[in-house]
Amino acid sequence: MDDTGLWLSKQIETLSDKQKAYENRAFLVAMNKVVNEQNKRLEQLKGEVDGRLWNHEQW
Repeated sequence: MDDTGLWLSKQIETLSDKQKAYENRAFLVAMNKVVNEQNKRLEQLKGEVDGRLWNHEQW
């Protein structure tokens, strides 16, 4: 995960801890899961692009 993803995840966790209403906390927890999934997919796509660039059979 890059710096932006880590920062965003920490900010969401901090906000979630401060929430007293269940609905707000549940929303922020779900939002954090989405952020983590997006970061995971971004890393996978970076790896795919890198792999395709180094595939000598497609040059």
